[in-house]
Amino acid sequence: MKNSTLFFVVLFSICTTIQAQNVLIVDNNQGSGAQYTTLQTAVDAANPDDIIYIQPSPNSYGDVYMKKPLKIYGIGHNPQLNAGQYARVSSVLFRNANASGSQISGLYISNIYLDDTNYSNHDIVITNNRLYTVYGNSHTGRANNVIISGNFFYHNSSRALDNYNSQNWIISNNTFSRPNSYWGYDIFYRLNSSTIFNNNIILSRQAGDSNGAITLFNSCSGTQLTNNIFIFTGNNVENFNLGGNSALNFQHNLTYSYNSTLDALSGTNNINNTDPQFVAFNPNTSLNSTANDYHIQGGSPAEDAGTDGNDLGVFNGAYPFSLRGYPTQLPYLTDFVIHNNIITAGTPLNINIKANANINN
Repeated sequence: MKNSTLFFVVLFSICTTIQAQNVLIVDNNQGSGAQYTTLQTAVDAANPDDIIYIQPSPNSYGDVYMKKPLKIYGIGHNPQLNAGQYARVSSVLFRNANASGSQISGLYISNIYLDDTNYSNHDIVITNNRLYTVYGNSHTGRANNVIISGNFFYHNSSRALDNYNSQNWIISNNTFSRPNSYWGYDIFYRLNSSTIFNNNIILSRQAGDSNGAITLFNSCSGTQLTNNIFIFTGNNVENFNLGGNSALNFQHNLTYSYNSTLDALSGTNNINNTDPQFVAFNPNTSLNSTANDYHIQGGSPAEDAGTDGNDLGVFNGAYPFSLRGYPTQLPYLTDFVIHNNIITAGTPLNINIKANANINN
């Protein structure tokens, strides 16, 4: 029996909150024996509100077209066990049907598209994934009330997150990494006045143009940004004022540059050009490195500096941030040992398993 298959058998047996729905297992590892080997086949076969578990695999599960409301979970995008292996999906496309209320968590995903459709896809919950892009809809009534929380965005060009005309998006407790040094690549595009943007950590490696400016937000209007931490490692960065934005309102944010002096943010109660003093952070590593710890040290200016009197950053607010991307709906393994991995037919398999309960329970 493969370890990855046994992992989700264990989850199925100890997760007590999912009994009302069918549970479908997808595993494209050779010889897995799972119900489904392709994600699209499982989505097509599922009933509305069913749960789909995707097994870790070195092989991508490709694109998937959402056709009904479903809950799709992986093990986490940076798991401790399973040799760090995760479930990878190329693109999740909400284009061919109404899949309102779907939840996607614990996966490594290239793109999530809520654009280019005549169908409504409201109330989508996107949590604890590694992502490249999420795109909204041009129509104000087709992709509203989306929650994007606890994710790690790693995007090397423009438009990691494009709200477009979608309304009432909550973008909170995420980490965003811009590895490219080009000053003109934005991360956030077309955020609007209905967008809530708070408790995020943004790391940019962009170098400033001849005037010391970069594009971080572009074509955004009326968005209030609170309790975020902005970190810059590029040279000659004085501000991120480029991009044709209007009426952005910065409240209770912190900025810090390792190689230059930043201009003060517009708005009030911001902490400018100040080290946030994370418990552990190496600016030269990836934001999802497990050596980092984004809790705020005692005595830091970011301590208790949020709008609610709590710390700035991803550990502020109600969302239980996980650096490894563990879904909050599932228990997760912390130890897995097979004592007799070579057995004959009919011999019991001797296993020790330790797991932490899911955060929702």
